Amino acid sequence: MPTLGPTPRHERNGDLMPALDEFSLDGKIAVVTGSSQGIGKGIALAMARAGADVVVAGVSLADRRRDQEDLDSAARAVRAIGRRSVAIPTDARSAEEVHRLIDRTINEFRRLDIMVNNAGGGFAAHFMDINERGFEAIVRNNLKSTYLCCHAAGRVMLEAGSGAIINLASGAGMGPSPTQPVYGATKAGIINLTESLAVEFAPAIRVNAIAPGLTETEGLRARYGDDADEEVARQGRQFAAGRLATPEDMGLAAVFLASDAARYVSGVTLSVDGGGRAMEE
Repeated sequence: MPTLGPTPRHERNGDLMPALDEFSLDGKIAVVTGSSQGIGKGIALAMARAGADVVVAGVSLADRRRDQEDLDSAARAVRAIGRRSVAIPTDARSAEEVHRLIDRTINEFRRLDIMVNNAGGGFAAHFMDINERGFEAIVRNNLKSTYLCCHAAGRVMLEAGSGAIINLASGAGMGPSPTQPVYGATKAGIINLTESLAVEFAPAIRVNAIAPGLTETEGLRARYGDDADEEVARQGRQFAAGRLATPEDMGLAAVFLASDAARYVSGVTLSVDGGGRAMEE
């Protein structure tokens, strides 16, 4: 039965110590959706620091006028690290736009090695306060966008015979989520889809997910206005780590899952929550 990934260099050389260069993404081409800011941007920059060239993609549903500006800023940040980058505005809920994204990536870089499906979102509301329109919006934002990106990237990677897909789930999808029931349900669906595709796409493609804990992003801080520092510190005390996650924390987790260091890791949802769920238990 085929194994996942190449024989590691340290085994070939008879060295029992893991080689740090197995965490490198040098020469890889990555697409990160929802990467103009927040967690997506943190992942894009971490992958660039690990050696990947990065396509930054996404749209801001709150203010589409800033789409290109924010994406261009993220692409410049990647290039400042010394890697190539292009910015492609993409609504991941649209099959046409997702296929355009993948086609442009192949035209620009001739390959696709890593697909990070970060685009998504939701809102807090109790179940009986969510109407059908709200339900459909959350499903499109999260589950449909992940499906479309996995389908388009999977086609290219299966043809190439290799690749890594990383989906963004959530702690809300790993247990009850009373104030975000539909959002939690879509994230649970992403976890299940990740496991299913890890089997269907094996051994060519590894498929994993990251379930972030509460993360300190620009959007989170904006909710609290002048009280942001106090509120972030208060919420951070609810985690074993004593702080909220950062986009860089998610970026480092994504680099691991995309790299040869995770050559035998597939079908896993990695909870990156600073011990938050452990505290709840």
